[in-house]
Amino acid sequence: MTPKQYKKVRKFINTTTTEQQSYLFKCIADKIIISLHKDNNTHCIKINDPHTNIYLNGIYININIELD
Repeated sequence: MTPKQYKKVRKFINTTTTEQQSYLFKCIADKIIISLHKDNNTHCIKINDPHTNIYLNGIYININIELD
């Protein structure tokens, strides 16, 4: 990442609301994989329904996942 790109990202983070950031996560959810490591195994989990599983919780963004 170049310094110019870094500055653009920092500006975006500092000028968007939590609601906008949450919506961004929903839009790119198909590109997010959550890896859980336990007992020398890795379980990769995708977000199946981003509009239900990603939501605001006060100032935080919750991402709900279900383990099989």
